Amino acid sequence: MTLGALLLVLLLIAGAAGGVAYYMDRRGRGVVTRITPYTEGLHAILEADPMRAIQKLKETVAGDTSNIDAYIRLGTLYADTGDLPRAIKIHRSLTLRADLSAKQKLEVYRALAQDYIKAGEPTRTLESVNHILSQTKKDTWALEIKTNLLSSRGDWNGAFETAQKLNGIGTAASNRKLAVLKTMEGLRLCREGKERDGRIQFREAIKYDFSFVAPYLYWGDSYVREDRTEDAVKIWKRLLEVNSDKSYLVFERLETHLFELGRFSEIEQIYRKVNRDHPQNVHAYTALARFLEKRGDAGDAITVLRGGLEQNQNSLWLRRRLIQLFADVNDVEQVIEMVREVLSRVMEDHYEFTCSACGHISREPLWLCPKCSKLDTFGV
Repeated sequence: MTLGALLLVLLLIAGAAGGVAYYMDRRGRGVVTRITPYTEGLHAILEADPMRAIQKLKETVAGDTSNIDAYIRLGTLYADTGDLPRAIKIHRSLTLRADLSAKQKLEVYRALAQDYIKAGEPTRTLESVNHILSQTKKDTWALEIKTNLLSSRGDWNGAFETAQKLNGIGTAASNRKLAVLKTMEGLRLCREGKERDGRIQFREAIKYDFSFVAPYLYWGDSYVREDRTEDAVKIWKRLLEVNSDKSYLVFERLETHLFELGRFSEIEQIYRKVNRDHPQNVHAYTALARFLEKRGDAGDAITVLRGGLEQNQNSLWLRRRLIQLFADVNDVEQVIEMVREVLSRVMEDHYEFTCSACGHISREPLWLCPKCSKLDTFGV
């Protein structure tokens, strides 16, 4: 090959290489990623801009009716911004579609259930939750919602059976909750005059949580209604052993019915035993002091309260009772001394129980909040 021919070949190769490079560069610069309204809607959700997200998702479904996720998100955005009728309309319309996958059906009914919860429609919420459970029996969220719904309508057996299904699927129902549900069913039966059946429920409740106060209280009450006071006292005494911290809830019952049985002196023995075995139980000191004061032994009552303060140095409850006793015996100096300790802090003359969910205050221990219908929120 001549030198001229060789140079020509090299020039052609270089030109071809340059052409390819130019083409590839133009091609790379020409690729433009298209941002869709759906993508913009998702970004708006992440940026907490619901109005823009709604606008973009509306554009999405207007152009693509097969985008189920966009419909679900659009309905949820309406619910979050307070437009529940429109949210429900969108989510309900999706339930009529035949082209949904099993996963999409679950998402739709979950969104619809949440709409009805916000709208305060428990019956329709339950319908939606049941649709979820008909497709997957082990849906933890649906089981928990159904348990609460059935509890709020007083279907304690149904709530118990639903709560039990949570066991073994990753989120076990607490034994305490199962005990509460059994207790509430027992109360229902007792109100219908089925005392024996009610007591069976209380006994079952204790099997789930032996330290739970309520079944002991109501079990004893049931015996009293059948004039079986002795049996009632036995049940209430058992509570003193299994839950000393909450034993004060049964003191008044024991005093009343032991007095009826002519066993008034036994009350003092019970209180002294609780004080001895559980010295941190300030209520037992107060109860014993009150008993001694009624008997006319104000001096002994003061001694008991002082002993309680040695064990519970920060107790305002005991100081309050001491102030009352010192005032009763006209010991002004001691009253002034105790008042100086307490300063302006005041305690109520009764127990108060506050719902941790909604803040409702009750003077009686409750296991179903009458305001928010939540179970076991009073810390008793």
